[in-house]
Amino acid sequence: MAVLMAPGGTLQMAAGALDHGADSVYVGPHGWSRRPASDELSDAEIRELIEHGRSGGKDVRIAINVMPAPDEIGCFLDKVGRYAAWGAGGVMLCDPGCIRLVRERVPGIEIHVSVTAGLFNSEDIRVYRQLGADHVVLPYRWGSAEIAEAKGRTGIALEAFLFETPQRSWICPGRCHASSYFRIDHACDEQGKDHFVGSAGRGGSCHRICQGRWNFRSGTELLTGARQLKSSPELLLWELPDYVEVGVSRFKIPGRERSVELVCAITAFYRRALDHVLRGSRDLSGFLPEWSDIKARWVSERSHRDDRRVGAAAA
Repeated sequence: MAVLMAPGGTLQMAAGALDHGADSVYVGPHGWSRRPASDELSDAEIRELIEHGRSGGKDVRIAINVMPAPDEIGCFLDKVGRYAAWGAGGVMLCDPGCIRLVRERVPGIEIHVSVTAGLFNSEDIRVYRQLGADHVVLPYRWGSAEIAEAKGRTGIALEAFLFETPQRSWICPGRCHASSYFRIDHACDEQGKDHFVGSAGRGGSCHRICQGRWNFRSGTELLTGARQLKSSPELLLWELPDYVEVGVSRFKIPGRERSVELVCAITAFYRRALDHVLRGSRDLSGFLPEWSDIKARWVSERSHRDDRRVGAAAA
């Protein structure tokens, strides 16, 4: 079964995505999902969303993909148990120890290994499966050949982002700590949860400094032209038939930090495109004009967002 999963940076976005064709949405609780607070939900909102999804036969997955400190483990497990009791379909985690704990303490909930775990190969996937994971979110640097190899060697359910990097970059998702060296601000909420803005892995958000323009030196020589540390991912289309063929079971739309209007438009677009492929067609040329328009809107919103984040960090 192929599942289309959309982002929910706000309750309105999540509900809108479900209404525009998503089978599932993923959301993050405040301070636990590597995003700014503006793109995370309160527990009350998460419960409301789970109930909304259930009424339409849809499900909700919860991103709790930070690295909890020792004194946060109890709160972390309480949250997972609460979401499972409310009817969440699964949780997205990146900490190996927490994956093992969740599998022991909350056996009924599905576990996704977040892209922020920084998977490199099939052997990494095998380790997480042994810890109790049900799904792995594939690195968006992988192509269909690498995905097919992972499926054949591990047998685990695969979840693929519907975007890709146009070129290999110097930074791997989940393995970069440069933002916290650039600037970090700390606050503690009423539940005792630490928020380190600048450190996504510790309950804050990244400053996106990889999207700034940087000058590089080789020894004493200044390299020509300012460069980005990481290329910006682009929404994909042509890969959909191959992804279906090699056995990807979940197709993940990114964009918790985008506008509600754009996420709803992207969700409706991929609903039609994925259904077209699932009916047996590999010809997606008829979707090209709409895809080009959506890609342009995606790039525009991302550029404005990243410029704001880098500028705020430098202020």
